[in-house]
Order: sequence, then C-alpha cells, then structure tokens
Amino acid sequence: MRPRMAVAAVGAMVVVAALGACSKNTGGGGNGGNENDVTKNTGGISNNPKDSQGPAPAVAGAKQGGDLQILQTSDFEHLDGQRTYVVQAMSAEQLFSRTLTMFKQGKNGKLTLVGDLATGPGKDLDGSKCMNWEYTLKDGLKYEDGSAITAKDVAYGISRSFSSQIAEGPHYLAQWLSNSVDYNKTYKGPYNGGADIAPGLEVKGDKTLIFHFKAPHCDLPFALQLPTSTPVPKAQDKGAKYDLHPFSSGPYKIKTYNRGSKLVLERNKYWDAKTDPIRHAYPNTITYTFGPTDTTETNRMIADAGPDQYAVAQENVPQALVPKVTGNASLKNRTISGQGPFVYYMAINTQTVKDQKVREAMAYALDRKAIIQTVGGDALATPATTLLSPTVIGWKNYNTFDGGASGNAAKAKELLAGKKPKLIFGYRNNPWGQRLAPAVQQAMEKAGFQIVLKPVDPENYFTELGRKDNPFDFYITDWAADWPTGAAVLPVLTDGRSIQPNGNNDVSYYNDDAYNKKLDAASKLPSDQSADDWAKLDQEWSKFAATVPVYFNKSLSLTGSKVGGVELSTDLGTNVYTSVYLK
Repeated sequence: MRPRMAVAAVGAMVVVAALGACSKNTGGGGNGGNENDVTKNTGGISNNPKDSQGPAPAVAGAKQGGDLQILQTSDFEHLDGQRTYVVQAMSAEQLFSRTLTMFKQGKNGKLTLVGDLATGPGKDLDGSKCMNWEYTLKDGLKYEDGSAITAKDVAYGISRSFSSQIAEGPHYLAQWLSNSVDYNKTYKGPYNGGADIAPGLEVKGDKTLIFHFKAPHCDLPFALQLPTSTPVPKAQDKGAKYDLHPFSSGPYKIKTYNRGSKLVLERNKYWDAKTDPIRHAYPNTITYTFGPTDTTETNRMIADAGPDQYAVAQENVPQALVPKVTGNASLKNRTISGQGPFVYYMAINTQTVKDQKVREAMAYALDRKAIIQTVGGDALATPATTLLSPTVIGWKNYNTFDGGASGNAAKAKELLAGKKPKLIFGYRNNPWGQRLAPAVQQAMEKAGFQIVLKPVDPENYFTELGRKDNPFDFYITDWAADWPTGAAVLPVLTDGRSIQPNGNNDVSYYNDDAYNKKLDAASKLPSDQSADDWAKLDQEWSKFAATVPVYFNKSLSLTGSKVGGVELSTDLGTNVYTSVYLK
C-alpha cells in the first residue's frame, strides 16, 4: 500500500495479488499467535468470537469532548474505499468506514486480525481448502442515516472495484474472484448496465456473504481488512463523485468537505460501540486542515500555543528540525515515532527507458545518502537495496548494483558508453518532493544523464504514475506490504500481466514471462513455505533494473500537549486515530 506524504509511502495502491496466494489460516487466539501465522509482526487470526465483539476497551484517561485538529500538507487523493490505496487516507477512513475484518493493534504493536463488520475473520467452508469463505455480519450495524448495513451492500462495494472508472484501489478481490489479473475482461462492475453483484459473490439474506474462488485464497481474511470491503449502498453510489461524501458506517461521518482546504468529521449517532472492537469516538469533531508544510506543522507543534495544543502534525518532522525535536526532552511525550513498513524505490518506466544498460547506469548513479539527507537523515530513513522490507517474513539482504552510499558515477558513465540520455523525472510537488528532486537530478547529471524535472500535483501523484501512458521516464514511489509476506509485494509491483490503462501498481511497466511463472509458483505455497522463494524472486527481479530501492522509512511526528491516544499503526505505518482523545 502507499502512504501519502511524502508519502510515507507506499502506501498506499495495491493490486494484484497472486492468483493462488495461500497462507493457511491457522487461527490463533486473541492472546497471540504462533510462528505459522502470516507474520511475526502479527498475533495471527483470532477465531475467538469475543475478540471481534465490542466495545473496544476504554483508553485510560480518555474522556469525550473537544475538537481535534489534524494538520496535513495535501488533500487526500481519494476517500472512496474502493479507490483508496494511500495510507493516510486509509487512516482517515477508519473513522467513518468499516470493513469486514480489521487489525486490532496491541500495546506492543502486535496485530491480530478480527471481525469488524463481520462476526469473525471468516469461515472456510471447505475445511482449509480456502476456496469458499462465509462471512456473517453483526447485529446492529447502521449507516449515518440509521439504515441497516447489509451483506448486499458489502458485495456491491466489492463489485464496484471491478470498474475501470474507479480503478485506483486494491485489486486483490477482483483478481481472485475472476481468477485472472485481467479482472474486468468479462465483468466490468455495476455501472453501464452491469450486474450489481460480481460473479463469485453470493448473498444470502441480509447478513451472509459467501466468496467462491476457483483457486485457493487463504489470505482472504487479510485482504478484507483493506477498504475494498467497505459497504456501499447502491442508492448512495455517485460513481467517481462518491469520493466527496462516502456514506458513513463508522463512528464519524463527513460534515463538510472542501477539496484542498478542509475536511470536518462529526459523530455518527447511529454507530453502535457494542459492535466495534477497535474504534472509539472521543472527540466531538475531527478536522483535517490541508495546506501547512511539514515545517509549519512541526513549528506549530513545538510552540504548542492555543488551538494547536489540540492538534496533530500529520507529516514527519522535516530534516532541518530533526535535531531540534530529538534534542528536546520536553517533546518526548508528544513524539510519535518508530520504524515504518515502507520501501521507497526508484521506478524506471521501461516503456520509454528500454535499454537495460541505461537502466543499470541509473541504478549505479543513484545517491542514496543525498536523498536520505533531504528527507531527514538517519532519524527518518535507512538505505535500502531490496524491494522487500525487513518487516516481511523471509527478507534477505542483497545489493545488485552496488554503487556505494553515494553512487558510482564512473561505473554509470562506463555503462552509458558516451551516451547522454535525456530523461524526465516526475516528482511530487510538495516539500518532500521539492527537496528530493534536485538531489536526484544532481546525481544523475554527474553520471552523464540530462534530467528534466517535472512536478506532479501531490493530490494526484499515484494516479498519474498509475497511468500506462504517463509522460515520465522515472520517479520515486513507495510500497508497504498489505500483510507481511512477499505475496503482498512482488506480485503487486512486478507482475507485468496486471498492467492496465489506469490504476497500475507495476509502475515500471516491465513484463517478463519466465519471471511471472515463478511468481505463480511461489503464490501457490503456504506462507510458512514460501518465504525463501519470495526472497529469491526479490533478487531476481532486481537484475532487470526496472526498480531500484532507495530507503526504508521511519516515522517521527508531533502532537499538541492536549492530545492523547494517537498511535503509529504497525499495519499502515502512519498515525491512526481510533483511540484519540483530548485532555
């Protein structure tokens, strides 16, 4: 998934998952899991019904009331659950949208998957064959107008994700249901006369939804915690305009939304805490204000004056202010920090940069040290030479094109053999991207390239990169696994069969048939058997020089002194507000 920030990251789009992805649902109670579960970072899947029941445990010291202010540099690309694949938007959506399942985060950051709208993480009807799954909705689930949330609404929401008109979100479910990476070849979604419910989905009454697959998909409970399973009543669906007011199924609803300026959330009086094991609704309102730079946000938090005592800086502390923040002991209790799950990488558009030698030269020319300095230094990033993150099971380190910490311009020039390629670098036009772009340009031009810098609207950055006909030769983007196995990274970012006109996550646009077959083979293995395969495929992919890892992210942000309960999500790698309160 991709974050937004700077995006922190990755945030944020995910699509393809392998057609046969299968990591066995071994259960595991709410008090922890076992090493056969999907990852050491999770407590597994809880099949204990009590873990999926509400209300969520009260937060010590929390009280209701007040108005929380969240400062954010740019508006969200999307708030429509079926279009969302950026983590800051996913964080916001947790406040007004619910999904069939969701991760519950413990105090130590350990994640356990539980039922959110559903009574549990799902029932495998075939006894571990993972081809037919049943979900039952809880009693008492209601939208912001008091109407009941139904299984048909969940099925309709998932069916929307097949449409090319709203193609930016995760495509796991569409690909698994269609048994094809070309998921909308036959069924194109409910618009333009299409059926309301996608083939493979069965609705029984108001509360039961059954998934029928042609291949095993044991990861389904994990895929359903993504916003693709957000319920959408057909009568409320406005197509692309649904972005402006998703219909609330959570503790808050949208009061006002002025694109590019402000989003105000207020309590949804029909949300029943007894149905929700994760969320609270302590503040009266939550307001996102778009526009302040990361520097402005951080300085306002440091000053902690007036209304800013009740505010949160969404962006990471910028490079220039890191020493001031980390060296001030009084800010420690207001600091949200930790290792993030995102890998930032340079994606080379192989449709335009077809010469392998040129791509290899770009890899050698890359100056990781300079880039890391622009994003905040060691406090916010560490060098990366692998596409998989160290947080993914089975990760192994490698460095295919080792240019050293600051790149190897001489080696790059040798590969270019006198050529001086002119390349367009598309960068995110926000403070993060504006600082990063000159560092990239300088390193590449030192190696003999001619680099044209082209800014991209930060609110549409991933959308633009995901267009097959985008006008750029390379860009720096990011990714974090939707759950910590290679199945949630490599098939998404490297399977060229998934390439569509829009909504792509394989933004290198590289396709290799032999490599794709190895993806399929690894995807059919249970997660406890596939870790080595994913690590090998990670290194094999690197040899195409289609993507070049740059850095692993860290998080460091501040809150006002009157804010409590903000957590750094182990899953999303960004701040989440399901337990936030004001003092």
